[in-house]
Order: sequence, then structure tokens, then C-alpha cells
Amino acid sequence: MPRSSSRRRYPVEALAPLAAALLACPVASAQPRDPTAAEALFEAGRAALLANDYEAACPKLRESYALDPAPGALLNLGDCEEKRGRIATAWAIFQQLARELPPHDDRRPIARSRAAALEGRVPRLVIRLAPGAPAGTAVQRAGVPVGAGSLGSPLPMDPGEVEVTATAPGWQQRTFPVRLVEGELTEVIVSPEPPAARGGGAGPALPPQALPPETGRSSAWRTAGWISAGVGAVGIGVGAAFGLRAIGKKGDAEAHCDAANVCAQRGLDLQRQGVAAGSISTVAFLAGAAALGGGAVLLLTAPRAAQRSPAPGATIGVVPGGLVATGVF
Repeated sequence: MPRSSSRRRYPVEALAPLAAALLACPVASAQPRDPTAAEALFEAGRAALLANDYEAACPKLRESYALDPAPGALLNLGDCEEKRGRIATAWAIFQQLARELPPHDDRRPIARSRAAALEGRVPRLVIRLAPGAPAGTAVQRAGVPVGAGSLGSPLPMDPGEVEVTATAPGWQQRTFPVRLVEGELTEVIVSPEPPAARGGGAGPALPPQALPPETGRSSAWRTAGWISAGVGAVGIGVGAAFGLRAIGKKGDAEAHCDAANVCAQRGLDLQRQGVAAGSISTVAFLAGAAALGGGAVLLLTAPRAAQRSPAPGATIGVVPGGLVATGVF
């Protein structure tokens, strides 16, 4: 693709919007023009493109267009960007050329067909603010600010890794790494990091005070004693309940037995139930009494914590905002 077909040239102003968008130049027509250097860079870029050295070819073609905006240089640049995998960049170049070139230019249908072929391959990124994002949140994608109008819109981008950042006054910046895949729509919901909690002005927290060894041992001993006593009380209660049941069953059985203690089947069943309840009552009473006694022994023999009075003294410490003094007398 020659730099200019049949030496046809178009006013720089006609291609200035395209140059500004693609080359990040505020006003392409305001740049110093150097057609000679532009032609040399174009030839070098074309040679590198034919040698499949796209990393060398694309910058030369881009600079050639910046020095002398010619549609041929831009068409070759789009071809180069596509071949090195920058699908969105190439798509934007072909789209703009298809719109900007005059209808009779034979390169216009080429640009249109190339743009159409890339349309479905362009990755798109949708950025949304999280519901809790603070007012004034500023978002950037790959270092480019994302305005309010762009939020929620599918933005075409080249495939690969990209970082989206979100920040707000008083909040910490948060980075969201995103991987864009050819032909896929990716959505990311962003919000800055909440501010870190700030401590108050009450000074540093005092270190925890360790209990003396005797105090810890006494507390454990007494706890075991109270637990044992509680278990004993429950056992005695269970024994009493089953004892009353045994007495009741014995009384119920008497109604089914004669004076010689000859009982009907119902009487025999009630007698057996009474004996079983009595056995449970005896075991529960014995276990409860043992546990209650053991708990009492533990409580009575638990070592007493030493009552130590702190020695008089005073300390002065530096804290944020001034001094703090403590004393014991």
C-alpha cells in the first residue's frame, strides 16, 4: 500500500481529528510537517512490516503519519497494528479512514472491509461503580481517565492485561487487574478502598496484665469444685425423682395382688418397673453424693490467691497529643 496513491493528498485539516485520536496529538495540523522525514520513515516502516517485524514497523509508520498525515501511511499503520495483535487500535484506524476518506478514494472500501472484519474480534470492557462507591470517585483504565459518560458503556480495548483504578478524596486507591480476551465482553465493578481506621487520642493501649501463678491455679481449682458440686446436685435430684417413681409403681402394683402377694400379670409388670426405678435411684444418689462431696473438698482445699498490695510508685508516658501520668499510692 503506497503512502499516497497517485500522489493524491488531502488537506491536513480533513485528517486532523483522526491524527489527534490515534497519535495522541492535540492538533495534528499544528505539528511541524516534515514530508521528507515522513517518507523515509514510511519506507523503513514498510520494509519492517514486510519482514514481519511489527514492533519496529508500527512506531515508524505512526511517526511518519505524525510528520505528514497521508492516508497511505495510516492504512499501513492499521495493517501493522492488526498483525501485532492490537485489534481495537487497528479497528479504530480502519473505521476512521472509512469515514474520513472521500467516496471516490479506492482505499475507502478497503478500510471499510478491514474494519468490518475486525468488528467481532474487538474486546470490550464495561466499567461500573460499585453501589457503595463514594461521590467523586475517579476511575482510570490503563492510565486513561474514564468519565461519567463512559461508565457502563462497552469500551473497545486491545486484548491483554489492563489495570483499572478507582480513587476518591479521603479513600485509598484500589487497582483491579483485568484480562481482556479477543471477541469477549468483560465487566468490572470498581470502588476505592475505604479509608483505614484511625486510632483515637486516648494513647496507646496498656499491655495485658498477667495473673500471678497462684491466682490462676486457685481459680481453676474452685471452678472444678463448683462443677463437681453441680453434677452432684443433679445426681441427687435424679435419684430422688426415680425413688418417688419406684414408690409409686409399688403402690400401683398392690392393687393387682392379693393378701398372699400373688399378683396378676399387670401387678408383676408394675413391680418390675418399680424395682428398676429403685435401682436407678440408688445409683444416682450414690453418684450424686460422691460428686457433691468431691466438689466440697475442692472448694474447701483450693489455694487462696495472695493478696498483694502494689508498691507505691508513679509512671509518666508519652502519648500522641501530650503526656499521661499514672500513680499508685
